Amino acid sequence: MDSPRTLTPEARDTITEVQEALSSHQAHCIKPSLPLQFAIRDGSGASHKSVMTWMDHKTQKWESDVQIVEGSPQIAEPAAVIRAFEKFKDEPSNLVTDSSYIAGIAMMAENALLKEVSNPNLHKLISTLFCLISHRKQPYHIMHVRSHTDLPGAITEGNRKADPLAMSVETANIPDIFAQVKLSHAFYHQNAPGLVKMFRLSKDQARAIVATCPNCKNYQIPSMSTGVNPQGLNSCQLWQTDVTHFPSFGKSKYVHVSVNMFSGAVFVSAHAGEDTTHTTKHFLFAFATLGVPEQIKTDNGLAYASHRLKDFFNQWWVKCTNGIPANPTGQSIVEKIHQTIKSSQSAAERNYVSR
Repeated sequence: MDSPRTLTPEARDTITEVQEALSSHQAHCIKPSLPLQFAIRDGSGASHKSVMTWMDHKTQKWESDVQIVEGSPQIAEPAAVIRAFEKFKDEPSNLVTDSSYIAGIAMMAENALLKEVSNPNLHKLISTLFCLISHRKQPYHIMHVRSHTDLPGAITEGNRKADPLAMSVETANIPDIFAQVKLSHAFYHQNAPGLVKMFRLSKDQARAIVATCPNCKNYQIPSMSTGVNPQGLNSCQLWQTDVTHFPSFGKSKYVHVSVNMFSGAVFVSAHAGEDTTHTTKHFLFAFATLGVPEQIKTDNGLAYASHRLKDFFNQWWVKCTNGIPANPTGQSIVEKIHQTIKSSQSAAERNYVSR
């Protein structure tokens, strides 16, 4: 009270008693020691679901209450809060929500006046919520948490339990992985690296899904072309592989050659054939010596185009690219290695004969 007069001790004691009486009758008081009775997660506008989850302290299991509410999320969210206050009206409890809209309404309900709004359904729900809060005798606490967080604890666990209940379709019933990805992105709006990590998609597929999202495409940073480097940007990123013939080697005249495009390291092995079996043996020896590459470029030989070799590459998570038929320029580096090996072999043979 702003007054030039000084309060008498009796008046000051009276004001203190009134303030203590008012604070003692307020139901909304911050008490972190209150038991966590429930956590809510409100459905999106697409699902029209109003979801409430809580921990049953007798069975130590999470229970849920899901109802279909027509209208926007601004209608579904108050409906879940009303059901929560009605269910736990006779016991102290904490209300946890990932909606700042609901947390703000519930926190200001005791000291606010409600005016008429254009939406009659929303006005009815808010009026009911204000009535429940004003007549509540047990204390409660409103807590706002971030959605889709991986933090441990009962609070975020209840939020994660409610998230799938609010979805419009259960993803477990969808066998198509791309349908699952699109549905997950429509609900969580992950970025492209997140989709690649969760669903093991390629980067191009993840970018395409994010780019076609009507909500995310407005916030996408224009991508710049990364260019092309035919020799790779790091070791074991790109190899070239081919087979050449050395008749002087007898039965092992089929020489398989693999070259690391980045470092220039070469691995050569002689075999009795150039079919899939011998090609697979060559790659096993090369992997043990040079490491496992990300991509291997070959020609269109029968062994390199076979399904058995493709299955072998899939087991090792290696991408195989076949060149253009009758176009040896696509394998120019490994072809040059062939010439170098043959020249060295011819010189070695001449030196041996001269002796």
